[in-house]
Amino acid sequence: MILTMVGGLLIAKKYLTYTTPLYESTAKIKLADTREGVPNSNLFKDFDVFVNSNKISGEVELIKSNVLAAKALSKLNLGISIFRVGKIRKIELYNDSPFYIKAVIANKNWYNKPFHVIISGDSLLLLTTPTGEKVKSGINRIITIQGNSFCVFRNDDLLQKRKDLVVNDHYEFVVHSQDALENTLLHGLDVMAVDKDVPVIRISFKSPTPEKSADVVNAVAAAYIEDYIEEKYRSADTTEQFLNKQLDTFSHKLLSSENNIESYRNQKNIINIRQETETDLRKIADMKKQLASVRMNIQAIDSLNSYMTRGQDHMLELAPNFEAFTDLLSTELVKKIKELQREKKDLLIKYTPENEKVKVVDAKLDDINIYLKESIQNTQKSLHIQYQNLEGTINTAEQVFIGLPGKEKKMTILERNFNLNEDIYRFLHTKRTDAEIAKAATISFHRIISAGKVPTTPVSPNVKIIKIMAAILGGAAGLVIIFLIHSIKSKVNDENTIYRYSDTRLLAAVPLLTKPEQQAVYFRKLALELDLMHILNPGANICISSFNREEGKSFLTNGLSRALQAIGKPVFTTSTQEGILHQVVNTDDWKNYLQNQDKDALILVENFAFSLHPDALIPMACATLNIIILDSRKTRKEKIQEADLLTRELHLPNVVFVLNRAGYAPSLFSQAKNLLTHFIPRRK
Repeated sequence: MILTMVGGLLIAKKYLTYTTPLYESTAKIKLADTREGVPNSNLFKDFDVFVNSNKISGEVELIKSNVLAAKALSKLNLGISIFRVGKIRKIELYNDSPFYIKAVIANKNWYNKPFHVIISGDSLLLLTTPTGEKVKSGINRIITIQGNSFCVFRNDDLLQKRKDLVVNDHYEFVVHSQDALENTLLHGLDVMAVDKDVPVIRISFKSPTPEKSADVVNAVAAAYIEDYIEEKYRSADTTEQFLNKQLDTFSHKLLSSENNIESYRNQKNIINIRQETETDLRKIADMKKQLASVRMNIQAIDSLNSYMTRGQDHMLELAPNFEAFTDLLSTELVKKIKELQREKKDLLIKYTPENEKVKVVDAKLDDINIYLKESIQNTQKSLHIQYQNLEGTINTAEQVFIGLPGKEKKMTILERNFNLNEDIYRFLHTKRTDAEIAKAATISFHRIISAGKVPTTPVSPNVKIIKIMAAILGGAAGLVIIFLIHSIKSKVNDENTIYRYSDTRLLAAVPLLTKPEQQAVYFRKLALELDLMHILNPGANICISSFNREEGKSFLTNGLSRALQAIGKPVFTTSTQEGILHQVVNTDDWKNYLQNQDKDALILVENFAFSLHPDALIPMACATLNIIILDSRKTRKEKIQEADLLTRELHLPNVVFVLNRAGYAPSLFSQAKNLLTHFIPRRK
């Protein structure tokens, strides 16, 4: 794992050496909010009268549009990109190019294709087109190829400032089409809102050149502000033109309404219908009051006249009602009659009615009565004439109200049309004033609150993260390699492997014992355990076998033999490796061989590796205890099931497993050391 982690770090370091870093510059724009801030003040409300509250998402999409990208590109010199070509990578020079290029491309297939330029001798150049044509020329000379013109100019201003700038080198330039430039700009542009509730937009751009990233975001922000002002001016100008046309139209309509009202007033003799109506009604009411008064006077005078007519033979005895005669003359006449009546009464006391004095008084009374009667009749006629005149005047006055609702309706319609046209005219005039103000106010309430600065540190690749991830992936690769090795080896690593793959009893798990003292202690313990199991009976035959060589048969046989002798057990040890079985061809021969040995001794047989020698099955078939050794570093897992299969098919007696080097996990270095010592012979 350490090796793979170190290898991952080395690979990451090499990758960081050759990868092209990306620099990011960011600009921020605060959008105008008509509900608060400066645009909400009364002074500036009318400036943006036709601008609604901006939605942040809509403004973000506007900035990412091709329209705004084209306006931003018009401020930048990105039509031709120049690169310095190295052996492994190429670097965009942008403002650090020792030359600049003017190109007129007639063949559209040459757009967005690389042209190679090799400059030598500070003035000689070799131009290679995308189709492979090569042209030799010089700096500041026009090159024409298939109708396409190029000219490479020396950047003397930069060369004077940068004396260390190399001119002679291998370069590459690309002439970009407008569509490709817009797509490249929009692809690298990152526009997002700082927060959904905060009207601030963040504009970022990544580029291998720090100056280019700053120039692009500043150009996009400036193009956005200018586009806002242009759109506001254009909308205000269009609105003003529309309002001027509408004002002319409604001016004629308003003039027509005024003329209609004037003609109708002249035709119907109308000054003010309401005032005239009120005046006529008041006049008629007064005349009706007079008519009622005259009617009462007529009734009174008619009653008086009838009374006087009925009593004309005895006038002096009458007592007429003179309520209708309220003038001074009638009053004086009545007084005169009363005086003459008193005078006559006085005279009648002295004289007879035939006396001249009495007759003179009677004549006077008759004259006054006649005058009074004539006066009553004249007054009656006068009142009747006055009544008829008042009645005729009232009828004439009431003729004015005939057709008045129609006049009022017509006048109301004419005035309503006039008021409607006047209101629309005033509204349009006000809006034209607002549009003129908005057109004249070439300002924007969107503000660039943070301009893009030239970055000094790249944002990509992230060195720390890449190295950390390389180390983590290296460690993971080491783990994967370890698991692959273990799966490929598929060795019996521990006791659990035996328990999982077989039901055969595990007799012992022998750890790695490198020191003689450790070996003596462990095998003495093992011998005592076997004795307590009643396995070490006299004449017992213990066969120690394995599948392959070097799995620990000799180690287990020798260690167990010494331990049994140490506890006082007689032991006879034999090995099939010594050629004992060269005359043994079956199990009977092997049994006869064992019977010829010491009958009281415990027989330990170190058997063949039975996967390599078929005769190894003979001692196993005759053993009272079969020990099959499995080595944790050498025996494969499949051998466990193979041993079970042999046991079942051949009916081998009392088979047990012994795991050698249990729990042993050597380090990579010790394994490498063992491998080297195995293949490299030691010096004498």
